Amino acid sequence: MNKKRLAAIEKEISRVVSKALFEDIKNPKLKKAMVSITSVRVTEDLKFADLFFSIMPIAGKQMNKNEVLEGLNEIKGFLRKRVSEELALRYTPEMRIKLDDTIEHAIKISQLLDNLKG
Repeated sequence: MNKKRLAAIEKEISRVVSKALFEDIKNPKLKKAMVSITSVRVTEDLKFADLFFSIMPIAGKQMNKNEVLEGLNEIKGFLRKRVSEELALRYTPEMRIKLDDTIEHAIKISQLLDNLKG
């Protein structure tokens, strides 16, 4: 499949999943953290979509990343159904949940650099 088409599908899946997370998901495991989708990677055969999520703690709440990931895995069937309803694809990819800890690494590096300066 052409790369432009794959990129468009990834963008649309990201939009649908983000909207569903914000409007429809009531899983209590996901209420303990700020969860946002950072990127989507779809295989060329459209069999799988890797959904990369950033998980950050909400001030004043205890958060267990594994519990939040478990919550995301519990709703991946719902997310696939939502993508199926909103996108005109012949085949709706199976959703695979992945953790994107890029933001956390950037924060740690920034803190280390600040410590070196001060």
